[in-house]
Amino acid sequence: MNLKQKWKQHLQENSMTYWQHLKFAVGHGLCCIKAGVYLCIHGFLPCFRRRAGSRLVMRLNKDFKDHRYDIYNERQKKEVANNESN
Repeated sequence: MNLKQKWKQHLQENSMTYWQHLKFAVGHGLCCIKAGVYLCIHGFLPCFRRRAGSRLVMRLNKDFKDHRYDIYNERQKKEVANNESN
């Protein structure tokens, strides 16, 4: 499988356009960078952003679960529609 096929497959598996995927991935990447900076500062100053790491993990977990749930529901709707048309 070449790069173009992997690219298309990944977008299809996640039910996203390129721009939706870019926004989703870059948004989470920037969130991780921000939390990483906070955690580095927290290492030196324990009173600074004490919950940055745990909040990041909770946010990312929720976002990815919600996204997976949306994909699952979309696939279920398509299967029902296909079964009804047959």
